[in-house]
Amino acid sequence: MKLGIWLGRFIFAIIWAVLLANVVWPFQGSAYGVFLLLLGILVIMHLLQLGMFVATYKHVINWRRGDYWQVFIFGIIGWLAIMHRQRNQ
Repeated sequence: MKLGIWLGRFIFAIIWAVLLANVVWPFQGSAYGVFLLLLGILVIMHLLQLGMFVATYKHVINWRRGDYWQVFIFGIIGWLAIMHRQRNQ
């Protein structure tokens, strides 16, 4: 499980790097718009996931300060990391 979490974080880090690189150094042609759209969709999806997880498990899980960012950045992989940590405590 731990290897899967780190592999997922690595993959999400690459996805974020590519999408944010498009903002700093715009890609040529229509790829610029497509990657901006994908960045927007990713941000919205992760904010929705964060809202759902917090609303559902606020009273069940001891949330740490960085857990919110972890879910926002890594999505479901961040949630799996939090659940894995809770099981090991």
